[in-house]
Amino acid sequence: MINKKHFSASNIIFVVLMILVVITWLNPSAKVELIRGLMAVGAFKPDPDDYARNHKETVSLPNYSYRDASGNIISISGLKDKVVFVNYWATWCPPCLAEIPSINKLFSKFKNNANIVFLMVDTDNDLLKSAAYLKNNHYNLPLYTSVNTFPDALLDGTIPTTLIFGKDGKLKYKHTGAADYDSDKFNEFLEKEAK
Repeated sequence: MINKKHFSASNIIFVVLMILVVITWLNPSAKVELIRGLMAVGAFKPDPDDYARNHKETVSLPNYSYRDASGNIISISGLKDKVVFVNYWATWCPPCLAEIPSINKLFSKFKNNANIVFLMVDTDNDLLKSAAYLKNNHYNLPLYTSVNTFPDALLDGTIPTTLIFGKDGKLKYKHTGAADYDSDKFNEFLEKEAK
């Protein structure tokens, strides 16, 4: 008598999930889409209130500079009295690429607010490549590279990393890893900080 093995629904789901894991592990574009899909269902929501509750240390705007594609240099310490949104990213980083659409939406909402400055910092210092990526994907974000080494206390080498300094020059929010910044809560946080 021949024993027929039947695939149960759980076995089929397991095999499909394993195939998806392998595909996302081997294909960076698939990782980006997976993270964006998770964002769409409510994952990766940043919580500025949680950051404020759990981080009591006072960090101020460092004396640090960035350069744009035209060679103009902006000093972050000279941006006191403004909310400064700094995002460190790279074109090869799937979590970075996954969060850029939400940052672009956030930037579109606040780009005319003179009290908020956005700095998208390419960690590879390859402005041509990163500018091409932004342009090809119809993102209108202000692009910069670092002029000197950023303090390890604020940037430990993990990307993406987002830092937000308040008008008082103090660090109000820090997040490493992907986040969906186009949320009502995060919009309210920026509006409150910009007043």
